[in-house]
Amino acid sequence: MGITFQAFKAGLDAREQRRQLLQRDGRPFYVLISQQFLRADIESLCDTATAIRRLDRHIEGREFLRSILRGHRIMNLFAQPSTRTAESFIAAADKLGASTRQVSDLRTSSFSKGESVEDAVRTLSSFFDAIVTRHQDDDFAARAAWALSRAGRPIPVISAGCGKSQHVTQSLLDIYTLRYSFAERGGIDGKDVVIIGDVARNRAARSLAYLLARFERPRIHFVSPDAFAPDDTLMRYLESHEVETSIHSALGPLLRKQGDKVDAIYVTRLQQEWDRGNNGIPDAGERGSAEDFVLAPEYRSLLRPDCLLMHPLPRVNELPEAWEDHPGFMVWRQVRNGMWIRAAVFASVFGADGEIRSRAARLRLV
Repeated sequence: MGITFQAFKAGLDAREQRRQLLQRDGRPFYVLISQQFLRADIESLCDTATAIRRLDRHIEGREFLRSILRGHRIMNLFAQPSTRTAESFIAAADKLGASTRQVSDLRTSSFSKGESVEDAVRTLSSFFDAIVTRHQDDDFAARAAWALSRAGRPIPVISAGCGKSQHVTQSLLDIYTLRYSFAERGGIDGKDVVIIGDVARNRAARSLAYLLARFERPRIHFVSPDAFAPDDTLMRYLESHEVETSIHSALGPLLRKQGDKVDAIYVTRLQQEWDRGNNGIPDAGERGSAEDFVLAPEYRSLLRPDCLLMHPLPRVNELPEAWEDHPGFMVWRQVRNGMWIRAAVFASVFGADGEIRSRAARLRLV
C-alpha cells in the first residue's frame, strides 16, 4: 500500500475507506478506533467473548481455547503506565494459548536512540505475530499500522489506548458489560447513559460515545467542566448518527431532574496527568475531581436500583466506595470482561472467532 501516512489517517474518517484500510478478509486486522466497528461487528465480538468465557469454564473447552493461538507471539509495547490494561491483554492472550512479551520502558529500547516508529514496528514484525500498543501520542498506533501495511510482513496492530484520542478495547468491554447487563431490559437500544468527567481528554469516554452511536436511539448526557467538554468532532459524529445528546456543567441538577430515567452512569476521573506533560503525575493532594463531577452517595435516592454504575479505572474521588453495594455497580465486572473481550479481539483478528462460537454451540454452552 503506497499511500502516505496523512492519506492513511484521513482514510480513517471515511467509512468505506476505513474498512478497506483496517480489515483483511472481512475481519479486523488493525484495531485502532471505535468507529471502525459496525453494530454487526460489535455483536459478533460480544458473542465470541461470551463463548470464550463459557468455554473457559469447561474442561474440554479450556483445552480447545489454548490451541487457538498456540505458537503465536504477541508484543505488548506500552509506553504509558498501565497495570489493568496490560495484564488484561496478557491474560487474554494466555486464554488462547499465545505467549506475550512486554516492553514498558522505552528507554531500554531503540526508541531511546531515535529509532522511528516505522523502523521499530517493522523490526518487531520479524519476531512477533501481533503488536498491542499504548502510547501518549494520539497517532502512534495508526502510524504503526500504516508502516506495517506497507511492509512485506504486515501483522495486526491493536491499540490499547492512544494519547487523548481513543481507547477502543476499553469501549468494547464497556459495551459488552452494558449488553450483558441490559440483556433482559431490551438491550442497549434506547437507553439513557450519563458520561461524567474529562470527556475532551478521556479516551475511554470518547470511545464509548462513538460505539454507543451504533445502537438505536441512545441518549447520552455529558457532564464535564467547560474546559473539558466533548469536542465538536465527537458531537458532529453523534449528531450525524441521530444520537440525542445534552451537555451539563454539574451532575447534581441533572440527576435531580431526571435521575430516575438514567439507565447507566459512566464515571471517569479528571485527566490531570496531561496538565503536567505526558508523564507528569500531580501530587496526591492535587488529584481528584471537583464535587460537581463526583457521584456523591447522597445521589443514591435519585437513581433506580438497576441503574448501572461503571468506571474505566483508575479512580480517585469521583466514584466513592460507598457505591460498591449498589445493585448496579459494575466496575469489577468491567475488569473481568476486559479479558474476555480482548481475547475475542485476538480471536477475530486471527480469524478464529467463528470456530470458537461453533465449538461453544456444539458443547451447548451458548
